[in-house]
Amino acid sequence: MNTSNFKHPLRIFYSDDYAVDERLETVSKSKLLAEMITAGAVPGVELVAPKLATKAELLRIHSLEYVHNVLTGGLKYLAAGFWSKELLQSILATTGGMRDAVFEAFRNGRSGSLSSGLHHASTNNGKGFCTLNGLALAALVALEKVGEVGILDLDAHCGGGTADILKKNKKVRLADVSVCSYDAWTPIAKSRHFFEVVDRPGRYIAKVREALKALEGVEFLIYNAGMDTHEKAGGLDGITLDIIKEREALVVEWARERNVPIIFALAGGYMWSGLTLKEVAELHLETVKAFNS
Repeated sequence: MNTSNFKHPLRIFYSDDYAVDERLETVSKSKLLAEMITAGAVPGVELVAPKLATKAELLRIHSLEYVHNVLTGGLKYLAAGFWSKELLQSILATTGGMRDAVFEAFRNGRSGSLSSGLHHASTNNGKGFCTLNGLALAALVALEKVGEVGILDLDAHCGGGTADILKKNKKVRLADVSVCSYDAWTPIAKSRHFFEVVDRPGRYIAKVREALKALEGVEFLIYNAGMDTHEKAGGLDGITLDIIKEREALVVEWARERNVPIIFALAGGYMWSGLTLKEVAELHLETVKAFNS
């Protein structure tokens, strides 16, 4: 396997600010995953603390009124259902992690951030555990160095927030394969937008391949690597661990073969169907393993 464009070590962004509230598996699972990485579950991976996202950066992706309310508690809650200084610190850290992952990927070929709660956040609102859209910020940061960026969203749910912010941007291609129509969006440019809700597990990998084909030619790839597609993590019956492993290998190999810098975010993955939080984190570990291969 050609690994010339993927330099080692793999550096992933995380700090204890990411996991601030045990009521929210969206943020708390990152701590377990970080502990697994630190303990050597994926040898050679380094965890790096990011810089917090700034107000100026947030204004690149969200409206002034919304950013003001997020930063000051004017909404009285974040997308998680409440507001606290600690949770604000968490979402600023996880958003900053996506930006810093872009810089790292330009240096070493790939990176990631143990960030979740991104793709439902739109220009003016948070939604579904998502308050700030770090995917959109990462895309705009990457566009400072390349001409075209792709976002591959393989979370169980659709990335309507990302589409709201970026689908009119002619330098961004969006490829969204979900297994649930929550937060669905309507493509406006066939050449730049691929959108599919899969209802049969046997069609899933084929649709991922189609999504990647739709991204041919992008110079940077942002991967929203949701594990909630897995049948026991909130997704579709029949999408097993083997399918998840095949998907992760497929995405990483696609980027490697084309010498395209790539970053990942954790995205969704839940205990809804009987998994423990540790088991959810172990699913996310498959993304780290693939990126470190």
